[in-house]
Amino acid sequence: MLPTTSQSWFISFFGIIMLLLPQIIHCPNKQLKNHWKCSYSFVLPTLISLNVVSPSLASENIEKIIVTSAPSSLSDAQPYGYVAKQQATATKSDATLLEAPQMVSVVNRSQLDNLPSESISQALRYSSGIVSEKFGAFGSGIDYSKMRGFDADYYLDGLRMLGNSGIWAPQIDSWSLESIEAVHGPASALYGQGGAGGVINMISRRPCAETQHQVQLQAGNNKNHGIKFDTTSALNENETWLYRVSGLMLEQGSQIPSSRQTRFLISPALTWKPNDVLSWTILGQYQKEPRLGYYNTLPAQALGLLPNPNGKVDPNRNYNNQSHDNSHRKQQSLTSLFEYELTPQWQFKQNTRFMKVETEISRDYTRGFLPGDRLLTAVYQEAPSTSETWLTDSQLIGKLATWDINHTVIAGFDYQHGYMTKDWWGSQTVSFDPWASHHKPDFEPYPISRTSTKQQFDRYGYYLQDHLRWQRWNLLLSGRYDSADLETHNQISGMTQQSHNTAWSHRVGLSYQFNNGFSPWISTSDSFDPVLGTNADGKAFIPMKSKQYEAGVKYQNSELTQLVSISVYQLTQENVTTHNPRNPDYYQQSGKIRSRGVELESKLALTPQVNMMLNYAYLHNIVTSTSDLTTLNKHPVQVPTHTGSAWIDYRFHQPYLNGAFLGAGVRYLGSTYGDNTNTFKVPAVWLGDVSFRYQLSAINRELQGLELGLTVSNITNKSYVSSCTSSTYCSVGSDRVVLGVLNYYF
Repeated sequence: MLPTTSQSWFISFFGIIMLLLPQIIHCPNKQLKNHWKCSYSFVLPTLISLNVVSPSLASENIEKIIVTSAPSSLSDAQPYGYVAKQQATATKSDATLLEAPQMVSVVNRSQLDNLPSESISQALRYSSGIVSEKFGAFGSGIDYSKMRGFDADYYLDGLRMLGNSGIWAPQIDSWSLESIEAVHGPASALYGQGGAGGVINMISRRPCAETQHQVQLQAGNNKNHGIKFDTTSALNENETWLYRVSGLMLEQGSQIPSSRQTRFLISPALTWKPNDVLSWTILGQYQKEPRLGYYNTLPAQALGLLPNPNGKVDPNRNYNNQSHDNSHRKQQSLTSLFEYELTPQWQFKQNTRFMKVETEISRDYTRGFLPGDRLLTAVYQEAPSTSETWLTDSQLIGKLATWDINHTVIAGFDYQHGYMTKDWWGSQTVSFDPWASHHKPDFEPYPISRTSTKQQFDRYGYYLQDHLRWQRWNLLLSGRYDSADLETHNQISGMTQQSHNTAWSHRVGLSYQFNNGFSPWISTSDSFDPVLGTNADGKAFIPMKSKQYEAGVKYQNSELTQLVSISVYQLTQENVTTHNPRNPDYYQQSGKIRSRGVELESKLALTPQVNMMLNYAYLHNIVTSTSDLTTLNKHPVQVPTHTGSAWIDYRFHQPYLNGAFLGAGVRYLGSTYGDNTNTFKVPAVWLGDVSFRYQLSAINRELQGLELGLTVSNITNKSYVSSCTSSTYCSVGSDRVVLGVLNYYF
């Protein structure tokens, strides 16, 4: 049964925090020469990004690893900058990036702080092969990414989040995160049902023993302003109780006049670590967005992608009826991360989360033009939605040896249960003139139609993995069995549709680590994703299945200051639903999509002052089988053939500039097709970003801890279209965004 009193969970948790506040305030003040260096040790880390392990502290004992969180103060930044050694998402273990036989991208806290990024999608801009921000300026409330031509699944602390797309899905604020890890390609062998694109795992900030406080004030163009804070410390002298609280209050505008987005977030965390064998962390989060802002799209003819004798409309004009700008969202979650070392060789871990999301979307949705290409059609939509999910992932981890072979064995079981209700009210289509002074549709005289559905799911998964290490060889064997039940109930007609699916998934990977830091690898992996519905014969659809073959090479030097990854792959997805040519009212499973590509990702600390990132991806994504011959051998939408990015930054040490930071980057988003029949293209675009931070103590020691910052995205204010899914549904890219911040570390 799902909890029905989730509010009481948060009241109780906040009550504990309030009771402990006197201890927090009177906690002994430790003199720290280098603040924001939170170090802690644990055995076989759970889903925590081990992004920045100081070479001087790194232990040769793989069973115990010293972890140093990414510093937020630039003067304390580690010399390797954005380079990661460890990962946790690809293997659910302590395997290094060189040992993981897949392409893995890691964005650590330093990169989140230094590069312009106010969302998960923006944080992934400088990662190879990840296409985010497809909804452009109108999608600030959505994190929706594609990898290798397919949708990616979002996870938080190793547990799946409901929904791959849609404004009703939860959105995690990047301020609450320590890092982001992206595994490219199928990952069902460990995570169960999911798309072919891969997994994007967001890793929350954890409590630290050392006292750290940060307050950030920010202001920018479009009347953006807000405050953020983050504080962590030990609650007692023995450091067995640790706390952390992060939060923010933001109001953001956009390039659309009168469109505003507001967000309030509080993320408390409490860790109990009474000894070296037990650790229990509770993570809470409450996020409320009274206004989600204006979310809309425009047809290709309105944006100049297809001919229109009347020209283009103003892409930054507000075509939404102001009385309909009532979209809002609230989400809350409680997560438990438990670890217990049973023996020196065996450990038990269990991650559990309850999450509730309540959303209501109210917007005007434009469609195509009427004959004459002057009057634009639109409909009004309201879409309230509520979802609750309960997830748990339990693992038994063993460190074993047979002869000269070392094994890291993981036996796991996870369970997911939840439901989602979605209502939809829609008006009849009306028309309006987008060039006129009164350029907004009027829906008042028209009746409203409605649909209402409730989906409930139960998923079970059993998985087993063995990571074998012999000399310099690494062999990874992963297998999983899943059972998924889905029930969809039409709350208006009373009809119920059920589906039951089972599937086996596997992954096999082999790598070899040379003395010079090179590590070539090969792997194969697969995934499955259930499809709701039936064909014309009433037979339930079987899950979509994906298969990937991948080979590559990684390089990381002994100083951990350089990491380069190159991958080539072929990824095929089968059982894609397509229209039935004999019965247009039904779909059939005859579709097949193939992706072939190359990905290059590099993060280099050239000197203690200079960091560089270079990324490039080539992708040939094509429909190889379908019942709709108009899309055969065509490219899917929103999938560019070429993408790339480059970033370089420098930390100054000269007088009056000591601790200053200057960075600049450029992104290339290749052209994409705008519809499934490839009748028109969305042009390619180059975008530039800059970042500057300056510590005021360089000019006055009394200003110690104060830091000014400035970030600019799309510095040339390039107007562009981010993507189209059809000739009537295109998203406008984000214009220049300027954000100034004042940080205070103490």
